[in-house]
Amino acid sequence: MEDYEILKKIIQDYPDALSERKKLQALFADFFPQDRLKRNTLLMAFDDGIINEMRGLTQIDQIALHRFVRSMEQGYGIRTKNAENAVHTWARAMGLLSDQGTACARNDRGLGEPAVEAGAKEWEEVVSDSLYEFEETSWGIKILRFADFDENVVVIPNVIEGKKVIAIGNHAFKGCVGIEKIIISEGIEILGNGVFLNCKGLKEVVLPGTLKCIGTTDPTGCPAILGSMTKFDGAFEYTSLESITIPDRVKSIGEHTFAGCGNLKKAVLPFRLKEIRKGTFQWCRSLEEVVFPRELEVIRLSAFEGCESVRNIDLPEGVTSIEEGAFAGCRSLESIYIPDSVTEIGGGKGNGFLQTFGEYEERHEKFTILCNAGSYAMRYARTQQIRCANVQY
Repeated sequence: MEDYEILKKIIQDYPDALSERKKLQALFADFFPQDRLKRNTLLMAFDDGIINEMRGLTQIDQIALHRFVRSMEQGYGIRTKNAENAVHTWARAMGLLSDQGTACARNDRGLGEPAVEAGAKEWEEVVSDSLYEFEETSWGIKILRFADFDENVVVIPNVIEGKKVIAIGNHAFKGCVGIEKIIISEGIEILGNGVFLNCKGLKEVVLPGTLKCIGTTDPTGCPAILGSMTKFDGAFEYTSLESITIPDRVKSIGEHTFAGCGNLKKAVLPFRLKEIRKGTFQWCRSLEEVVFPRELEVIRLSAFEGCESVRNIDLPEGVTSIEEGAFAGCRSLESIYIPDSVTEIGGGKGNGFLQTFGEYEERHEKFTILCNAGSYAMRYARTQQIRCANVQY
């Protein structure tokens, strides 16, 4: 049986798997047990939002196929052939591509019709008179450095010298203290490590719907276009941002991305984000509200350490791990809801000295863990002598 026929059977027999990554991953392990590359590339296409977009199509053309392949190449740094195999396998399985590789219309609407993501829409060209150092890559332009004088408002173009800008490289705007607002044009997909580090005057940023990746966390997870740099400065570390809404196409946010943003009050995270990385919001002393991703699984070391203004946290179902120091120093935190899915609190690769919710004397006097009877969270609370109460409290 051909790969696309196996995938088609999976889709038909387990339609809910297209909304549950863990289930899809388990099915791939069952149906492709000896082919790790195939499993990984098919999942990459799913994680990249390509499958969600295909589900909203009744037909497909070569331009769309090419766009999907390039998206996987750029996002994961994989070979063109492997990206093509994954995209074409999915397209055939979903009835959008014939056995001969020609586009065709799909009559079966049983897969559902989610709206096409905003980031997939066509974008208009935006050019700029500002000066940039840049380099051409096989995927498009990467901005290396902002080489002009600071202005109050800077619009980062999506076209330079007639070529598409795909990424803003590591530390490209580092230390531009005079910029107060940044508008990143649609079409740009990747922000590097420390791209706006120490832009102390930066109060507002407009992110494009096409954005997929903010910084990185390790060399193996680094989009190839950013190079092999391993210094993980946060993209917006030590800026004066007051609020941030991250587009839903973003699937990866690097360590310390908003660390030290002392004026940040509200953060809306993308719904597909699986992890809140180490120190993402560390020392965001004014942070009051966080809209968590509905697919969140892990909150890493010191992710919210020192967020002194947050009062209540409601973690989504599906979170499995809250690591060491995740909420240490959150002096105003009165309650946190921990779902039954959590099976580990205080783990990770820390030094073992940071309590997940800080030391007793630095917690709010009313601090309470809200949970269900018999849950891991209840057992943890009892062990740590933290007040716990029914979720209906």
